[in-house]
Amino acid sequence: MARWSAGDHSALDSQLWSHLQSVDWKRMRSALSPSSGSQITISTVIKNLAELGGRGVLSDFPLSIHSTEVETVSIEPSIETTRRGQSPPSKLKQKKGKVTEPYSEPFVTEIVGRALWLQDNLGSAIVACWAELRAHAAQSKRSTSHPKTIEERRAIIANFPWRDPTGKRVTQLPWTMTWAREKRTTAAWPPRDAISINIMVGVIQAMNYCVHSFCTGGRSSESLDGTDGSLDPHGTGRYVANTFKLAEGERGQERDWPLHPRALKALQLQQEIARVIRPEGEAHLWVLLQDGAEPAGSPLRNVNEPVVQAVSQLGLSHLTGSSRPHSHRWRHTVARLIALCVAAAPQVLMDLFGHKDLEMTLQYMLSDPAIAQDVKKVAAEIAYAVAGEALADVELGAAAGPAAVSLRVGLADFKMRRGEHALGTDSMSEAIRILTFNGRLWELVRPGVLCTKGLGQFGPCTQGRGSPDAGACRTDCDHRLEMARAKADCAGVLARLLDEHAAASEEGADLLVANIEGQILANLYRWEDVRERILASSHSASMIWSSRKAA
Repeated sequence: MARWSAGDHSALDSQLWSHLQSVDWKRMRSALSPSSGSQITISTVIKNLAELGGRGVLSDFPLSIHSTEVETVSIEPSIETTRRGQSPPSKLKQKKGKVTEPYSEPFVTEIVGRALWLQDNLGSAIVACWAELRAHAAQSKRSTSHPKTIEERRAIIANFPWRDPTGKRVTQLPWTMTWAREKRTTAAWPPRDAISINIMVGVIQAMNYCVHSFCTGGRSSESLDGTDGSLDPHGTGRYVANTFKLAEGERGQERDWPLHPRALKALQLQQEIARVIRPEGEAHLWVLLQDGAEPAGSPLRNVNEPVVQAVSQLGLSHLTGSSRPHSHRWRHTVARLIALCVAAAPQVLMDLFGHKDLEMTLQYMLSDPAIAQDVKKVAAEIAYAVAGEALADVELGAAAGPAAVSLRVGLADFKMRRGEHALGTDSMSEAIRILTFNGRLWELVRPGVLCTKGLGQFGPCTQGRGSPDAGACRTDCDHRLEMARAKADCAGVLARLLDEHAAASEEGADLLVANIEGQILANLYRWEDVRERILASSHSASMIWSSRKAA
C-alpha cells in the first residue's frame, strides 16, 4: 500500500495517506488485490491507520474515508478510556491447530519423497519442456487458445525426451496427479496439454520450498529472500539470506543456515525455474508463475497458496491434519523432530532458528501438546536399541570399560541357565529388560558410552547411592561400558588431544598442558588396543602414560 501511494500518488509534502481521497482508496484496493477477501484486509488497514491518527499516534493518516468503505472513525484526537477499577481481562485461549501444528510423519515422508524423486528423475526435464512451451507462445502469432497453437504445444510435450538418468523412458509417475483441465486423476506421464505442465512446474516450486524449509527450519520471509548468491557463494555448504523478525533495519540482517545436499539440489532446481521466467538482470529464486497483482516472474511474496494448491494436486491434503499446509508449520515440524532425536535439542534449535533467548525456542519445542509423550516413547525405544547393541558387543568381546568384564560373566551365566550358546532374539530381549529395568536404567553418557549404574549401587559420580550423574562420569568407574563404535571415536579424540598438547607446550601454557594431559590419560585407559597403538606411534603419549603411572 505504501509503495503504491509513494509511487504514483505521492504528495508534495511526502505524505502517504492524508492527501488521498475516497476515489484514491478505491483505486488502491482495485490495483493491489482483486479478491474480495484481500480488499477487506486493505479496508481494515485503512481503518486502523485512521484510528491511530485519531488517537494522536500518527501525524499522517487517512482523512477522507467514505462510510461505505470502512466503518466511520473519528479523526479528532481523543483520550483513551481509563480501565482503573476494572478487573484484568482474561487470557485468550489459543486456537487449536493453525500454524503451530507440526506436520505428521506420513505427510513429511510423502511430500519430501516425491520431491526427491523429481529431483533425481524428471525435475529438470519438466522445467526444460516448460521453457520450450513459453518460447513457442512468445514466438507464435496466434493466441494460446487457438486450436492450431494447442495442437503444436501438445506435440512439443508428446515429442519431448522424457527419460530418467539411466535413459529409460518415463511413462508413469510413482504417484497420481490431479489435472484440473483434464478433470481426472492419473499417474500417466506425460500430460496432454501445456496447462498441466504449468501446474507441474508450480508443484515443483512448492516442493522445492518444502524441502528447503524441512532442512533449514527458516521463516518464510527468510527463505523467500533467497537469491542466486544464496546458493553457497563461498563453498561452505551454507544458505545465505536476510532475517527480519529480530533484526533492525528495512533489509534485516544477513545470516546463514547449514544446507543439506538435498536442499542444495532443490534450490538449484528452483534456480532453473527462476531463470526461465524472471526479468533479465534479476536474481531472486522464488517467482510468481502467473500474472496477478504483479506480473509473472516477479518475486514470490506469499508461498502459502502455491503450497496449498500443490498439496491438493498431489492428493496429500488428507495428511495435513486439522489445518492447511501453512509455511510456518515446517518450522514447528523441524523443532519437534530435533526435540525427539537430538540430546542437545534446545541449543541446536536456538542456533538454527536464530533465536535470542531459550524461551522462544522452548515455545517451538512444546507447541505440540503430545511432544512429551513422544519424547518418552522415543527415549525408551532408543534405550532398548542401545542396550541391545551394547549386550551384543559384550557377547562378542568387542566392548570395553570396567563394566564389560562383569557383564560378560553375567551373560555367560544367563546363557548357561537357558541352555544357549548365543543369545537368541527372545533371550536378548529378556536380558535387556532385566539389566535395564525395562529401559529405565543404563544412561547414555556420550555416543557409544553407557552408564550401567543402578539406583542402589555406589558410584564415584554421586559419591554414593542414587541416580547417576552423566556429567561426572569417570573412565575408571566400575559401571562404565564402552561400546564397539566408541573405539574409533576414542582414537580420533586422542589424535586431536595430542595435537592440542603439542601446540600448548610450544606456547608454554603449563596449566593448559596439564589439563590436556589429564584428558589424554583418561582416554588411554578406555581401550587397550587403542592405547598400545597410540603409545607405539606417539612419544608424547608414551611419556604422559609413563609419568602418570609412576606418579
